[in-house]
Formats: sequence, C-alpha cells, structure tokens
Amino acid sequence: MADFVLDLRGLAEHAHTRAYYTLRELRSGQVFEVWLDQEPKMLMDAVSLQLRQAIHWRVLEDGPPLWKLAVQRREDVAPVDLVDLLERDHLRIDRLFASALHKVNAGDLEGAAPDFHAYVDGLRRHVEVENELIVPLLDLPRSPNGQDPTSIMLREHDEILEQTAMLEHEFSEGADEAWAVAPFFALISGALAKHEGREEQNLFPHWSRALREQPDAAAELLERAQTLLTAPDPAPHSN
Repeated sequence: MADFVLDLRGLAEHAHTRAYYTLRELRSGQVFEVWLDQEPKMLMDAVSLQLRQAIHWRVLEDGPPLWKLAVQRREDVAPVDLVDLLERDHLRIDRLFASALHKVNAGDLEGAAPDFHAYVDGLRRHVEVENELIVPLLDLPRSPNGQDPTSIMLREHDEILEQTAMLEHEFSEGADEAWAVAPFFALISGALAKHEGREEQNLFPHWSRALREQPDAAAELLERAQTLLTAPDPAPHSN
C-alpha cells in the first residue's frame, strides 16, 4: 500500500516541477504512487536525473489514459544490474566524503575521521572492482594518446587514490587543525565529482550495452562486484 498518492494529471508542463519537489521528500521505506495522464518515461527520467538517481520507479498500471507508478528510494530496491550497483556506490562514497567534509568545515576533525576512513575503504573497493574485475572483461578499444574512456578512468583513479593517500597521511599524523586538511578535501571533492560524471556518461553506457549482450556473464559479474563492495569492514582505524 502506498504511503502517498501524487496525482499529476492535468498539470501538463507543471507536472515535472510538482514531481521533483514532492519526490525529493521521499524517505527510505516509503512508497509513493504517482498518477499521470502522459507516458511517464521522459518525465521520470528527468526527475531521477535531478535527484542524482536516488529514486526507483516502476509501472503499476499502463495507460493511456492513466499511468500509475510506484516510486521508492533507490536503496530500497535491489540493483538491477552492474551499472546500477556502481552508480549507487558512487552515491554512497560521495555521501561519506561530504559528511567528512562538512565536519571538517565545522572544525570537528575527530568527528570527521570515521566518515573519512569509511570513504577511503569504499573508494579503494570501488576502484578495485572497476580496475581489476570489470576492465579485463569489458575493456574498450584504447587510443594511443590515452584519451579513450577506459584510459582516462584508470588515470583518474590513480590520481584520486594518490590525493586520498595524502589526506589519509594527514589524519594518521594526528592533524588537529581544520586548515591543515581543508585544501586536500577541496582538491578531492572537485576531482571526484568530475571523475564520476565522466564515468557515468562515457563508460557506463558502453558497459551496459556489453552486459546486455551476455546476460549470464552480467549476472555473475554483478554478484562478484556486490561481494567485493559489501565485504565486512576492516578493523577500525586509530589515529
């Protein structure tokens, strides 16, 4: 049973605005039912993009004249494929880093440390999955100048890991002032956002097409990636 019914019928071009401002309030565990008098894919894909792919929607009743959709938080629904899993992991890593950054900006280095170390662990697992598991199986043609999507991804992985290691060193040395680590956070924040955007736009569509052509391999790859990304956390770090 739905927690809320969002009726967008008769709103024409205003349906998008109403959907965005309502669905951004969707909380984990909730199901919103959306009613539309237009084919939903274009509208819902646009809203999902604005919400950083944080929602999942499926058709309950096909129109015309009425389409009914069930909308949930993305984390409440199992990943549908490998790319879905990787996009979700981007969001998880981003939230951990953003939480650590927020605490650093507030001068709370002690509070930032657990989120930062969880970000480091998540980042390294994510890079391992992409570099060691996916690329050997779904590699794309490389260009001699290194400007192909795969080469760019691998190079940026090395750069972000190096920047992260420098920041990790600052935490391990017991930095006690926010100004000592803030520049590292700013550097990584920009690099991470650009890198994830390039991956999702330039690599993920190619991987999705390749996986659709080999469904058995796709299922096995998804299972292996989930295992690597959700393995038990390592022992807590100490400063």
